[in-house]
Amino acid sequence: MSNKKIYSILIFVMLLWGMNVSWMKLIITSGDPLTLQGLRVFLAALTVFLILKLMKQPLTVPNMPWKYIILACFFGVICHHGFFAYGIEQTTAMKTAIISGMSPLFTAFVAVLFKDTVMTRAKGLGFMLGGIGVLIAVVRDFSDLINWALGDVFMILSFFLQAFSFIAIRRATRIMQPMLVTAWMLLIGSSVLLLAALIISPSNFTVLTGLSPIVLTLFLLSAILATGVGHTLYNLCIKQIGAAESAIFANFNTVFALIFSALLLGEIITIQQFIGSVFIIVGVIVGTGNVERLLKWRREVA
Repeated sequence: MSNKKIYSILIFVMLLWGMNVSWMKLIITSGDPLTLQGLRVFLAALTVFLILKLMKQPLTVPNMPWKYIILACFFGVICHHGFFAYGIEQTTAMKTAIISGMSPLFTAFVAVLFKDTVMTRAKGLGFMLGGIGVLIAVVRDFSDLINWALGDVFMILSFFLQAFSFIAIRRATRIMQPMLVTAWMLLIGSSVLLLAALIISPSNFTVLTGLSPIVLTLFLLSAILATGVGHTLYNLCIKQIGAAESAIFANFNTVFALIFSALLLGEIITIQQFIGSVFIIVGVIVGTGNVERLLKWRREVA
């Protein structure tokens, strides 16, 4: 698969995930966070298994890499979605955007730690430019950076621990297809989340019956598109280009969040937000190595 196609897929996934932040804010505030998150991820798992069945793909392979699947499940589903559910309930959309936008830095750190990538100067510069862009785009007041609550800590843990899952996914996809990895990690992870929710508060399992039609629609879109389809495509890209290179596109979450705030909520995009978006885009271009390849090509031509 060409890099151009991979990058297009990643941008599409970031589009879904950018919308999903707003969807999740509405969903989680409509009921018990852990129950809703468990049910949402479980539906996402069923979606991926259904796609595999329709494609007539096997649901298991010889020598299943259970070690990596369980690790990916623990860090990428149980920890990430669990902390995210409680974090987004207790923090602001702005801080969520800041932390999710910084997730590429977490992933780069973990990827270098596990020798999944080599951090060149260009990649490091790209990550820093993207991080600066996120801060410029979403921080209106310095107090936003220093006034942290428990929800903010949960969000940091959510994205930091998720970075470890990307390394496990990279290892697992050497043996089995990314879609199959996604299906199993979502199924096992959601089952653990639902079991925890059942133990903590079994009465909350009727939560879906109390959702309004709009919130229920967002719940289905979030589960099927953002989590089921989105994670499948993202894991495919991890297999192709690695965890750190894929993660740098997470900076686009902030850009899409701003765009949809303007289109759907009527908010005005400020000059500050526009400048931040430019930093993010430049950071992605530099961090993915395109500038290095262009300079190398020009030297060879010269």
